[in-house]
Amino acid sequence: MYFPDMAKVPDRYRLYSFPEQHTPLGRVHFGGELPQSQGTGWDGYREYGMYAAVLITRGNGVYRDAAGREIGLCEGCVILVFPEVPHHYGPAPGKLWDEVFVAFSGAAFDAWRGHGLDPIHPVWRLQNARREADFLRSLLRKKVEDLRGSIKQAADVHEMLARWLAQRPNEQGMPVWLEKARRTLAALPEQRTPASVARECGLHADAFRRAFRKWTGETPAQFRRRHRLAMAVDLLRRQELSLGQIAESLGFHDAFHFSKRFKEAYGTPPSVFRNMPPEPIGKMLRPCRKSTR
Repeated sequence: MYFPDMAKVPDRYRLYSFPEQHTPLGRVHFGGELPQSQGTGWDGYREYGMYAAVLITRGNGVYRDAAGREIGLCEGCVILVFPEVPHHYGPAPGKLWDEVFVAFSGAAFDAWRGHGLDPIHPVWRLQNARREADFLRSLLRKKVEDLRGSIKQAADVHEMLARWLAQRPNEQGMPVWLEKARRTLAALPEQRTPASVARECGLHADAFRRAFRKWTGETPAQFRRRHRLAMAVDLLRRQELSLGQIAESLGFHDAFHFSKRFKEAYGTPPSVFRNMPPEPIGKMLRPCRKSTR
């Protein structure tokens, strides 16, 4: 699950795993209430392959990722872990903190990237952290036994994300057009190009590309492609559409172009991916290179 060696998980931790049930709203994999935790540890950056929302309920520490971000953490801070971002976090060596977390994945959660969820801004402080911690604990403790329960649980995580993102402070100097641009680029089935979105924002294409990358960490074209490939994962798992139909619905030139881009992103052709069993719950993909800090 969340830890490299589950046999070493302290008895004081309360861990929860949920049915391997994919829903239109995504999937909630597992979560935990971790008093006196060391966070991820500092042996190296880690990449989990799914999202996680981590709320610090006591103590302080630091978050770091492979992009060079280093952000101080305190009681009431939330960390949003992204599937593709190598990271680590925790209290200072020799110290402990309390945390509660939930891990989730799916195209519906990817869609939040068009509404303010950015790897470049993974940490902020909540206004009423105690209430939010109680909500998250309640979400984890509810028994989930069927598809209806899985859908309700995923909906609760979406509701939580909406509240948390509404509490994130606006970054100083963030352009007013950015939110509209992200929504437009993420919209389906609209096929507007980054250049046309730039014009709608009143910017030259080159200036738009530079500014978008500054604030999001990727170009408009990269943002659009990644979002649509994430949607493709969900469509492939449903087994309802051919590769050509998926390519057309997501705005790729043809099935060959779609297959090429999908393999570049996920390392597996979509024709193979759609027949693969789901990853084990909470699989840690790999320990990344060790931090030099």
